[in-house]
Amino acid sequence: MILIGHKDGGIERASNSRFNQKIKGFNTHTIIGGEFAVGKDSDEIAFKTLLGSCVAIMFYDKVQKIKGMNHFLLPSTKNSNDDMKYGLYSVEAMLNEMYKLGCKKENITAKISGGADIMQLSNAIPNNSIGFRNVEFAKDFCRAEGFKLISEHTRGEHGRLILLTNDFSTFIKVTQKTATDAKIVNEEKALQTEIAKEPVIKEYVGGVDLFNEDIKKKDETQMEIELF
Repeated sequence: MILIGHKDGGIERASNSRFNQKIKGFNTHTIIGGEFAVGKDSDEIAFKTLLGSCVAIMFYDKVQKIKGMNHFLLPSTKNSNDDMKYGLYSVEAMLNEMYKLGCKKENITAKISGGADIMQLSNAIPNNSIGFRNVEFAKDFCRAEGFKLISEHTRGEHGRLILLTNDFSTFIKVTQKTATDAKIVNEEKALQTEIAKEPVIKEYVGGVDLFNEDIKKKDETQMEIELF
């Protein structure tokens, strides 16, 4: 049973039989913008998400062998309080579901990824880009709550596809200046426009699968596979 937190605030309990996309031997669930997922290693379900300026915070309880991953983007507003509330909901809601399953704070470690300057906005202020702020929020949250950050793969100028599997193994593919990066840029520009009007995330990235071995290599000739 996988717990999926939706962008409208609802929590869905999804049967393992629902997930039939195989990646690296695991049935896989795709996390879209504004959502999170929590599951036990025994479910044999991996989580994946595609990130540009967005950030994924991943948690793992080594005793209960329960993992969680979210996908969030802070709005480009000048109100730091609103920004914090926007990011906090996704992280705290995910942790609450983990605690309900028996996880304990002292057993949880964290990883973060994403926060690229993929949009490369001409008016971006150094160290104040959307990607930078997302990464700093994630780090500040882990530091303030006492979660040990054991690894990060952040920043840069390209998107990332993250795959979280059992035992907190985390695989990454870095996209290059291709149609994939262009898709991420278009999605995030639209997302920022929407956030300015209404604080709800509606980014969709479920149609991109860079882990599929059948993808034409010419599309991602310099793509990397890393374990971090």
